[in-house]
Amino acid sequence: MYNVMTKLLSATLFFASLQTPTTLAKDINDPALWPKPAAPVALGSESSEALKVVQQFFEAYAEDDTAKLRQFVAEDVEWHIPGKHPLAGTKRGIDEFLAFFSSLASAGFKAEVMILAANDTYVIDAHRGWSNTGGDNIDINWVLLYQIENGKIKRVQNFSGNQYASDQFFTTFLKHKS
Repeated sequence: MYNVMTKLLSATLFFASLQTPTTLAKDINDPALWPKPAAPVALGSESSEALKVVQQFFEAYAEDDTAKLRQFVAEDVEWHIPGKHPLAGTKRGIDEFLAFFSSLASAGFKAEVMILAANDTYVIDAHRGWSNTGGDNIDINWVLLYQIENGKIKRVQNFSGNQYASDQFFTTFLKHKS
């Protein structure tokens, strides 16, 4: 029995080693596995003022309305982007934040919320984020943690469902854009 288990484990590890981290992450990020719910706001979060700020921010982003975005983002905002691509790092202040979102818009980046949950200070947003720019494509899940202070987004931490694909997409896209 021990030999059979050892052989099965060895075969499993061998086949798993043939798949790159990007391949494995693409499998789990398949949009068909993550259908958009009819009501993405978590039960009990509906009355959260922090949630309302993030929802209004999403509306302004969807409208590509920079002036409206400013209404929901603190002047000293910190927006943390993971990775090793040119857009990675912490965007500090409204001007760096707006430049980042301008880059997202030029990449045709879209988001579809799967769930929002909130309390008085924090909002958690899980969404499908994608771009089909004609060659440079990405379609993965993201989770963002928003901190709301004085009715504005003060700090955000992004978590990518596939950091390898994120790095590759943004690096390639920005090279083609230059």
